[in-house]
This record gives sequence, C-alpha cells and structure tokens, in this order.
Amino acid sequence: MKTSISNIQRILVLSLFISSGKLPVMQARGAETSQASADIKNTYALIVSGINKDPNDRLAKDRIVTNLRKFFLSDAKLRPEHVSILVADNSAVREGARTSTVDNLSQTLATFAAKIQPADRFVFYYTGQANTVAGKLRLNLPGQDITHQDLAECINQIKASSMMIVLDCPGAGLAAKAITGKGRIVVCGCEAQQHYSTKFGEYFAPALADPNSDTDGNGKVSVLEAFTLACKQSEDWYRQRNLLKTETPVLEDNADGVPSPQPWRYESDKADGLLASKFFLVGDPAIVMAGLTG
Repeated sequence: MKTSISNIQRILVLSLFISSGKLPVMQARGAETSQASADIKNTYALIVSGINKDPNDRLAKDRIVTNLRKFFLSDAKLRPEHVSILVADNSAVREGARTSTVDNLSQTLATFAAKIQPADRFVFYYTGQANTVAGKLRLNLPGQDITHQDLAECINQIKASSMMIVLDCPGAGLAAKAITGKGRIVVCGCEAQQHYSTKFGEYFAPALADPNSDTDGNGKVSVLEAFTLACKQSEDWYRQRNLLKTETPVLEDNADGVPSPQPWRYESDKADGLLASKFFLVGDPAIVMAGLTG
C-alpha cells in the first residue's frame, strides 16, 4: 500500500510541475538542446576540385575530396541531398559527382541559394590549382575559370548566416577580402603572394574528424582546432624533408578581410579565431540533431 501511495504522490507532483509550467531541471535541459537544434536547421556542403595536371597532385586532391565526402556524410551526418561534389574531368572521383565547370558550379550555388535559409549553415571547399591574373584569383576549372570575385557574388546569394569557406589553392589569401562577411569563416591554404600547390588540405580535411585536434578536451573539434593541427602537420612535412615552406595557411573570421596566420592567438591578438573556435561540425548535439532531422 505504501508503494502505491508513493507512486501516486510522484504522479501528483509531476502533474503540478507540468500544469504550473515549471519543468524539472532534466526536462529544462532537454528543452535547451531542442531549442539549440531548432536554431540550426540544416548544414549544406559543396566540395569542388579544380584542374591538376600533375598526376601526384591530382591523386592528393582526389583523396581530399574523398575524405571530405566521408566526413560530411559519416562523421558530420549531413543528409546526402545536402552534399554536392564537383570534380575535374580527369578526377578518379566519379560516384555522385559532376564535372566542375563554371556553369555547373554557378548552377549548384544557385540551387543552394534557393534552398538555404538564414538559420542554415553552408560549407564551401575548393581544392586544386589557381593563378593570379590582373589582381584576380582565378580558380582553374575545366574550360573557363572562375574569378574569386565571381565566386563571391554567387556565394553572397546564399542566405545562410553561418558559413565556412575553404580555398585550398595557390594564392588563396587574395580572395579573403572579397569573400569574407559577418558570420563567415574563410580558410585559405596559403597567403596571396604564395603561388605553389598547397599541402594544407591533405591535413585539414582529416583534422576535422581527428580526436587529436580536440586540444581543449571538450569532445568536439572546432574549425580552429582542425586548422591549428593541420598547420602544424603541414609545417612538419616541409621540415622533415628539409624543404623551404612555400605555404602559410591563414584564417579570417572577423569580417575585416585581413586573414591571420596564427588565429589560435585570438585572445591575445584580438584578431581572427573566435568564430572558428565556436564552429563545430562533429560532436555538437545540436548539429547532429539538425543533420538527422532537418
């Protein structure tokens, strides 16, 4: 009889909480998580690889594309229809990919622009060759190239209030000023005056899902943490081979258009890095929920 009375009392107390609107702490925390999930509805990603005439470089860029596809679909749990892949016509990556012509790129960005809402997030990743002509960075695509200014105009049509834009190519830093904006993280594989093929992406793509990137031990890998590990690993690659380092990865996320080579110093430098330290693709319950239920 005592057990029955105790159960009835628990039910009455819970009913009073519900009727008064004062939910227990556990339920309140669950509500906070649900609200966080609602704040970020969906994450979309576009992976683009450009022309690479060197066979070894082509294989390296193909690995980056493959790693990114696996990361977005398996680790970040994005919905397959939210991930698009465009590759050069000599790429070995063919499954689910289209050729990365300027028309296909513009069309894909326009399709995303029609779908993506302000609460959504957008990730753009270019890996491949590029060159600078008359002060413009030209991403080398099959057929006609696209300038960083034209790319910026297409991206500006996308309403997502949160973006990560990665340009893993020679001279990438030149594009930072045109592509930056409020809520955007711009990652460049090298500075504007550096014109050699970059190694950065070979380390950055895996670092996004590497537990070793999680230096603060919170169980989540931020873009800043992945960037920091990739910088160290790419620098090690040059040092171990006694080669002159021909790339300095930089990051811009405070919308001033001036990227930083050491964004991990954002607290002391009062510069880039804060936004990237709070941008997670894996490990954040709200993001995982958004990917599964969006």
